[in-house]
Amino acid sequence: MSQEYIIADSRQLQKEYSEKNLHQASIIITSPPYFDVKAYGEVKSQIGYKQAYQEYLSDTSNVLQQCYGISSDDATLWLVVDTIQRNRVLFPIPFDIQKTLTEYAVSGDSDQQTWILRDVIIWNRCKNLPWSSKGHFKHEFEYILFFSKNENYKYYLDRIRNIDYSSEWWLSYPERYNPNGRPPSNVWDITIPIRGWGNGYQQHLCPFPFPLIERILTLSTDEGDYVLDPFAGSGSVMAIADQMGRNSIGFDICEDYKTKYESQVLIGAQTYWQNRLIEIELERERAEHFRNTNIKLRKVKSGIKLAKIIKQALNDNSATYIIVDGNELDISLLVLQSQIYGQITDEQYIDDLKKLESEYYVKINILHKTKGETAIIELGHDNLFAYTSHRIYRTIGAFSISQVLNDTFKPSYVFSNIHVNIQNPDDFLNKNVNNL
Repeated sequence: MSQEYIIADSRQLQKEYSEKNLHQASIIITSPPYFDVKAYGEVKSQIGYKQAYQEYLSDTSNVLQQCYGISSDDATLWLVVDTIQRNRVLFPIPFDIQKTLTEYAVSGDSDQQTWILRDVIIWNRCKNLPWSSKGHFKHEFEYILFFSKNENYKYYLDRIRNIDYSSEWWLSYPERYNPNGRPPSNVWDITIPIRGWGNGYQQHLCPFPFPLIERILTLSTDEGDYVLDPFAGSGSVMAIADQMGRNSIGFDICEDYKTKYESQVLIGAQTYWQNRLIEIELERERAEHFRNTNIKLRKVKSGIKLAKIIKQALNDNSATYIIVDGNELDISLLVLQSQIYGQITDEQYIDDLKKLESEYYVKINILHKTKGETAIIELGHDNLFAYTSHRIYRTIGAFSISQVLNDTFKPSYVFSNIHVNIQNPDDFLNKNVNNL
């Protein structure tokens, strides 16, 4: 992957892009100076340094508007910025930038467009300085403003879903939970770096946490995309982009940061990513196990529901009901009777099937046979598992096909070749996937 850390004033972004023939940006992840809070290096001409507030807003918005011009049509902008206080008065920098950016576009060419604000994320930094004052609470978060150029932008939500469900309700009510996991909220708990980038150093005043960059890149980019940070600073965005197989371009006015990026941050990012690859694989296996279990539970529960409906209609307590697993989301309910007095068909229960299929997101069909027919042998399983509607995630036990056909069981039992047997729901998602 290509990396270009360019020492230049980001206010000249379009000029630099044109002269160096740089590739269009697929995404911009950046954090501009927070007005005059800190001086970054010894460069006097940096944005925010001894500027009036409106001049600072104009310069910052101008850079972001230039990013709009040099980015692809499906690009997104992720702007990390915070409020500040001056003389006990709050300056809402994130929203003043957004307002100025919009006004900047409107005041120009009538056809000129600008970034569209899609969402505002609260970044809970978790570790913060313990300072507070009258009218100013202990500060624990920053804002992340998420923009796009238009409606056609990359947004892969399934990539960052999580399965950290804190109760066992997902086992009894699998239909209420997405098999791919829970979507993240707009509050992100990501600890700010305290000891640097992984090698004991922290020379930049406001380094991005690697996990924050990873999450944004995972959500909004693909391998091979071009990542731009017009206020590159320590180069954390570029370093993680490189580890994740993305190209990167960064601009900063301070040469010292480029040196530290090359000697420290790249090493820290490499160490971080080597460890993350192991974690990512475990997370993937865990998510896959949850997905498979959720789908199994949906199949078992919907099959039991349908069996109950048919059982009430047949008024035959000797009938046996078997949920037969099919493809990804398909099941068949096999209804076995000693004698058949009238064929049961999907058409008879079409309304019930539609309701169950919609609620449980499965596809169901009904098979009606006599217990003497040998079609059940085609299940291809040595055992069938018994379930009741009271606890769909824990089988009553395993029984041979011969037992199911010939023995007497409680009318409440429904059998299946689907095996789910979770003894301790609280530990299920915390176990090592290799032991499941």
